[in-house]
Amino acid sequence: MNKKTKNIPNIGIAEVSDYIPTPDEEEKILEFEAQAEADIADMKQTSSVTFRWSEFEIKRAKSIAKKMGLPYQTYIKMSLKQAMDNDEKKYN
Repeated sequence: MNKKTKNIPNIGIAEVSDYIPTPDEEEKILEFEAQAEADIADMKQTSSVTFRWSEFEIKRAKSIAKKMGLPYQTYIKMSLKQAMDNDEKKYN
């Protein structure tokens, strides 16, 4: 197989080959792509969450977020996700 580079939109330069998949392989590739798109769509769905927090903690989050150059709600979501990821690893 000869390898060459190709500019792929939204990705950039990538190494590609001249390999042509069989019809069965092409079908599998399309199935995988469809499943990946469905998984991504599922992950993008959001729900609103409301909780009470002290003014002190809100001001603290805003201060830290400002130093990081982030909106404070983004900072809170990011911090909560990191804590959940750590707990998930710890308890699985």
